Amino acid sequence: MFKQFISIIPGADFYMITSLCIFMVFFVLVGLYLYWMDRGHLTKMSHLPFE
Repeated sequence: MFKQFISIIPGADFYMITSLCIFMVFFVLVGLYLYWMDRGHLTKMSHLPFE
């Protein structure tokens, strides 16, 4: 199915690779943000629903 889609639309491979790169960059940036997040803020936010 995907081979037919790629062969019918010219330039579809470019869009697929671009969307994969955007997807990967987004999740790497979110992971880095969570890694460097202030632990005090994270603890405060995790206790927020119970207050």
